[in-house]
Amino acid sequence: MKDDLKRITDMTVSDLLQNEIILPSTYFKAFDQNAKNLSVNINSIQFESEVSTVITNEWESINNYMKKTIDNIDTLSEVTEHAQKAIDEKDTESLKSIGSSLLAMKKEINSLRELIYIDPLTQVFNRKWIYNHAITKEGKFFQDGVLVLIDVNDCNYLAKKYGQLIADNVIIYITKFLTKKLKHEQIEFDLVRYSNDQFIILIKNENVNNIFSFITNAKLELANATLKSKTGLIFKTSFNFGSQQYASNDLFQNTLENVAFLSLKDKA
Repeated sequence: MKDDLKRITDMTVSDLLQNEIILPSTYFKAFDQNAKNLSVNINSIQFESEVSTVITNEWESINNYMKKTIDNIDTLSEVTEHAQKAIDEKDTESLKSIGSSLLAMKKEINSLRELIYIDPLTQVFNRKWIYNHAITKEGKFFQDGVLVLIDVNDCNYLAKKYGQLIADNVIIYITKFLTKKLKHEQIEFDLVRYSNDQFIILIKNENVNNIFSFITNAKLELANATLKSKTGLIFKTSFNFGSQQYASNDLFQNTLENVAFLSLKDKA
């Protein structure tokens, strides 16, 4: 159910991205339509019960994150005190032990970071990462760069015809395909799964025209490739995209709306 809710939400956000103002009635109408497209009855008693379970589990997860964070803060405080004492007393053995504690805490923090900011399917950043690491609280970019919006075609069609597993594998394939291409060109980038079938690439130190040519070539290569599932299904996939150069202090939302419009033009 959580996966269904996430897909419906992502589809709804994508549908309404161009709207400067979104009224609750507009959002619900789009949400309801996308739920119907995925054959999810949001008015059923079963749906309400399953949503309650999802919300309860989400709260439990949040509480666990908070508990682990507080535990790490307490541990850091204790380790700092012990380290200061060991330094004052020139106790090398204690310092070694403190180093091990810090390493273990670093692993725990990295694990928490993955739970919060990593998309479980593709293992790239999720949408939360952008709002916490790429832009300010005011919604402005920290630094200059190029934003590319990748819009994968026919994901819902593939899910309906072949099943969600095939659609998920296509998303994973495109993630690896883009990552490999970007790394091969030694492009400094952050790849984000922004919604169910959309990726955002934030690229540093590159000209938008060079990136446009690069993504265009990658798009053509993917469109000409034939994919085959483990069960023997043969199919093709493709994406459309928009790209725009941005400066630090530019609004992320404005830039995203512009590239979303360019992506629609690319699809047309």
